[in-house]
This record gives sequence, structure tokens and C-alpha cells, in this order.
Amino acid sequence: MRASNSDHRAAQVLGAIFDSAVDGIIVIDANGRLEAFNPAAERLFGYRESEVIGRNVSMLMPSPYRDEHDGYIGRYLETGEARIIGVGREVHALRRDGTTFPVHLAVGEMTVDGERKFTGIVHDLSARVRMEEQLREQAALVRLGEMAAVIAHEIKNPLAGIRGAVQVIGSRLASGSREASVTDEIVARIDALNALIRDLLLFARPPQPRPALVEVLSVVATTIDLLRDDPTVAGVDIELEGTSPPVLADPELLKIVFQNLLINSAEAMHGRGRIRIVAGTTGAGCEVRFLDSGPGIPAEIRDKVFAPFFTTKARGTGLGLATARRLIEAHRGFIRIDVPPGGGTAITVHLPLAGAGTAV
Repeated sequence: MRASNSDHRAAQVLGAIFDSAVDGIIVIDANGRLEAFNPAAERLFGYRESEVIGRNVSMLMPSPYRDEHDGYIGRYLETGEARIIGVGREVHALRRDGTTFPVHLAVGEMTVDGERKFTGIVHDLSARVRMEEQLREQAALVRLGEMAAVIAHEIKNPLAGIRGAVQVIGSRLASGSREASVTDEIVARIDALNALIRDLLLFARPPQPRPALVEVLSVVATTIDLLRDDPTVAGVDIELEGTSPPVLADPELLKIVFQNLLINSAEAMHGRGRIRIVAGTTGAGCEVRFLDSGPGIPAEIRDKVFAPFFTTKARGTGLGLATARRLIEAHRGFIRIDVPPGGGTAITVHLPLAGAGTAV
């Protein structure tokens, strides 16, 4: 009787460990069929245990792991050659919704009633991978900032001298002559290069925000007024609606953000169309949505639009949206891009409310 009670207690302890484990635990037979799937695995993969029992474990794997799995088990059973069992490695797993995520998979072997079973411990590495990506991005930005500072020092000042000299030469040429138009073009090219250096410096070394209580809609309205004479937005109908609570932010940096977003939307619509700007409150934040009537953003490039130097324009630095994101993140906010079913693009700027505990 004591042995029976002891066995029962041991089974209860093992069951409690299985159910309470933070990492996913799965058990498969020698044919790769799932026999156990703990609650953590349910959370990781999005399946209930009843939906996976009896199915091949390859359903939890993207290619090429899915295609290799059964062959791997067969080869191990035949030759004893282990590539994962007892070692573990980093792979990608497949959720029910079709998304993949990085995991560390450790596989152990056991025998139950003479039958071989395999236990897999699945540890989600998503947070670690995101942190590593952020660290790499920060290191790259530091190097970019150093390079931008060198460019500004070594190129910007000589460019100013060249520009002045060309303007002097141009002033001595006959107005409307071919030579005068060439000097005008040179000055325009120098101005474009100066603008690129300015944008690069702003992205690589953004100024620290000088926060003050501001009404976001008022800053948006001021930005629209500043762009009235810009030919890029001259043919665009801009509507402003909603209400905005006060936020703790740097109004000058917000103007840069809103200017980039408005120009980006106007260029996407080739200077013709409508931009609706809608402000409101959500949770502990203020949100401003820029909705344009342009063609939208293709799915294949949606994840790249905030990457520095990525652009689909014939003339563009690819720094506008990247800089806007950096400036908003410096305010402890974020920018999100959506493509509504009805077309166009929606860019949402989220800023924490004043007194929400996320002051700059």
C-alpha cells in the first residue's frame, strides 16, 4: 500500500511539474506522433492539447525543419547518430497562426514499457533575439553617428565655400544664359547634398527632447501652415479633426516628425489627394493618425519602411520615416503603420499623456 501511495504521489508531482513548467514540454513517439503537450506549449504554439495529440510533431515546424524531421528520427533509430538529442540547438518553431519564432530545443530520449519516446523542451527565445537586435542596432547607430560627425566636419564647411564661390561666378554671368543655368544647377545640387548631410546628422545624432506641455493638434496645425508653400503638398487637401490632450514633448522635434509624415504621404499620392489627420486618446496615450488616399504599402516592403536608407522614391534619402521613429521613441512613444482594407496608408503616432509616468 505504501508503495502504491508513493507511486501515486510521484505521479502527482510529475504531473504538477509538467503542467506548471514555464517552457513548453512535448512528448512524441518513435514515429513522431505527439503524445503530450503541456500548458506552456499550448501558449507558445496556440494549439490546445486535444488538437495536436496523435498528429506528427512536424506540424510545429516551418521548412526546412518540417521536411527533415521524420528522416532525422528514422536515421537516429537506425544508426544511433544524434544531432539534437542530448545536445539541443536553436531552431525556429511554427505557431498556429503561421508565424515563426526562435526557440532553443532540447530533446531527451526515454523508454516507457519498452517503447522509445522523445521529450522536447521548447524555450522561447523571442525576447532575447529582440534584445540582441536592439543592441546591434544601437551599436550601428553609434558608428553611424561618428561617421556623420566626420562627414559634417570634413564636407559641410568646404561645401559652403564652394557654394559661395559658384554663386559669385553665377552673378557675373548673363541672366538666362546657359552658363548661368549651369551654376544654378550646381548650387541646387550642393543644397541637396547639404540637406542629405543635415538629415543624416539628425537621424544619427538626434537632439535630446526638451519637453514641455504641448497640445499635439496645435503642433500639427502649425506644421501644416509651415508646409503651405511647399510644392510637394500644394495640391493635397489636408483635414484636421479630433481632440488632443496635453502631452509632455518637444514641439520642435514633433514638427520634424509631422513634417516628414505629411511629405511622405503627399509624395505617395504624387501631390494629389487627401490626408485626414485624426487625434484622440487611447489608454494612457495620445494618438494622432495620418490617413492618406494613396496606393498603400505593399506587404513585401511593409517591414522595411522604417529602416534607414530604404526608399522607393527616385529621389529620396530613406531617412524621413526612420528619423520620425527615432524622435518619437525618444519621447517614449511609438509609430505604427497600417494599410486599411479600403486602401491608402494609416500612420499612427502614439505619445504618452502628461503625468502618465513616462515622462521624457
